Amino acid sequence: MLRLFTYCLILCFATLIGCKSDKDNVVRPNLNYNYAGLSISNYIIYNVDSIFYDDFTNSIDTFQYQIKEKLESQITDLQGDPAYRIERYKKHNDSTHWELVDVWSSKISTTNYQKVEENIRYVKLIFPVRANKTWDGNNFNNEGQMMYEYTSVHQAENIGGHSLDSVATVIQQNDVNLISQQLYEEKFATKIGMVYQKRLSRKRANLSAPWLGFDVTMILATYGNE
Repeated sequence: MLRLFTYCLILCFATLIGCKSDKDNVVRPNLNYNYAGLSISNYIIYNVDSIFYDDFTNSIDTFQYQIKEKLESQITDLQGDPAYRIERYKKHNDSTHWELVDVWSSKISTTNYQKVEENIRYVKLIFPVRANKTWDGNNFNNEGQMMYEYTSVHQAENIGGHSLDSVATVIQQNDVNLISQQLYEEKFATKIGMVYQKRLSRKRANLSAPWLGFDVTMILATYGNE
């Protein structure tokens, strides 16, 4: 009887160990949160090309400068959630001085990555990152519905001379024709964040009329932690 009791104890113990081992070996899904690149003291510097079209003077003005975004600290946002303070600096090509121009914020929930730009909250990414998934990027603001879409995900790309292993492309708006052009696009790289942004918005009265609007492109220059 004692031998049978001992055998049962050993069997139960082995079963418990086996269950624990199976639990530990469960493969949890990768929700791709690292596309947001959120880590204290991370920074990204962008080369910016800006083109502004003035139909009144029939002129085109171009500007080149750099923008630096740094995750300066962790904060609690107005919703009571953990968030990140983003300090944005600007530097002209003929200067070595960075000028603080904006303070934004961002945060991750279980389902999305949000960024507050000029006091407007946008849903930049949704998780998990999957090709052809769509969502309303203006879900948390009053700008009207704007359907974003992943047009490519987990792709290797060379952006700004950097070979990036995994890039997700988000088309925020794509309505281009001969008299009106609206193209908003962003690319995100794992562990870095946004590495490319295109904001094209211009229109004209007819095919022979001059354009009115802007075309701004931000491309990754360098990144790191400081």
